[in-house]
Formats: sequence, C-alpha cells, structure tokens
Amino acid sequence: MILEKTLLESANNPLAIRVCRTILHITACLIGSCLTAELLGYWLHRFLHSGVVEFLSRNHMKHHMVLYAPLQKQRSPKYHDATEDSVSLGNIGVEWLIPATLLMAVVLVILHLLHVWWLYQLLFLGGTLSWSFLMFSELHDVMHIEGHWLERNRFLRAWFRSARRLHDIHHCAINDCGLMDKNLGIGFFFFDRLFGTYSPTATVFNHKGYEAARRRFPYYPAGEK
Repeated sequence: MILEKTLLESANNPLAIRVCRTILHITACLIGSCLTAELLGYWLHRFLHSGVVEFLSRNHMKHHMVLYAPLQKQRSPKYHDATEDSVSLGNIGVEWLIPATLLMAVVLVILHLLHVWWLYQLLFLGGTLSWSFLMFSELHDVMHIEGHWLERNRFLRAWFRSARRLHDIHHCAINDCGLMDKNLGIGFFFFDRLFGTYSPTATVFNHKGYEAARRRFPYYPAGEK
C-alpha cells in the first residue's frame, strides 16, 4: 500500500516525472555513446587494416609488423609505442586521429539535425571519446604489457584474458593479401560477430600472407637491414 501510494504520488508529480525522464535520457545517452564508440572503433580499425589509404594503414601496421609482429612476443615489460617518432596525441597516432575526427564531426551533425539538446550532445561526445580512449588506447596498450594487474584481478581477469587472447589472434591472422582482418574489437567483439570478422581460435599461420604483408609494408625490424 505504501509503495502503491508513493508511485501514484510520483505519477502526479511533474517534478518527479521530469527527474525520471532526465535520468532515462542520460542513461540512454551514455549507453548509446559506448555502443557508438564500439561501432566506430571497430570500423575505423577495420579501415586501417584495409590498405585503402596507404599511409594511414602503413602508420598503423608499424605496430603490427615491427613492434608486435606475428612471429614476435606479444608482451613486453613496457609498451612499445609506435608513435614515438611521429605526430600524435599522446600515444594516439594520426592514422586514428584524422578519420576519428571526421567521424565525430559527422556524428555531431546528425545529432544537431535530430535536434538533440546541446547538453546531451556534449554528454554523448564525452562518453564516446572516453570509451574510445579507454578501450582502443588504454586497454589495448596494457594487453601488450607483461604481468598487468588486470591478469590477476578476480573480477576482471577472465574477461581480460579472453579479450587479450582474441587480440593475439588478431595480430597473427593474416590473409593472402597481407592484411589482418580478424578480431578488430579490443575489449568486446560483438561487432566482429555481427560483421563476420570474429575468429575464436588461432588458425595455421599464413606464411604466404606474412610475406605479402612484408612486401606491402616494408618495415625493417630491429637488427635487420
């Protein structure tokens, strides 16, 4: 009876209705921003592995062909940053910054055309950028660090180890064109499943594809001339 009375009073209270509606809007905005970040991050990562814009793919493939190449260890005591000698924002290279900026500009235009309140636009933008940085930069980097605390955390270790194993497969799965086209998510892989790029197990290493990648992205690993 008390609960029923409270619900009836809330239903007739304009302020309570407005607060509930605002909470729902904020929740939807944050969830939507995280999903948008995952979707855009997936397609941007896929784009960087497509070779469509050669210099962008080449910048990204330094990480894959020199620092954490398929036949090398995927973990190191300290993360090897591919952007140390190039233009970057922190450890985020131009190959990510240029298309990501264009994509976010398109998203903001769409939100404006849909007449989304400017405060929700800012919240959406902040949530998208924060999730993108957390997943596609921070989480990605620690996957390549030996003995990171996420490996031992009892609440997160199962998820982290599973995601890291799938990312290791991403580093080793090369098609005949020399492109890495599997497991393009970082922490979550539902868009890989949706778009057919999910690979739960490692396949036989494609030496032909690896040689094609070396010809397409002619880097020289440390000590090799």
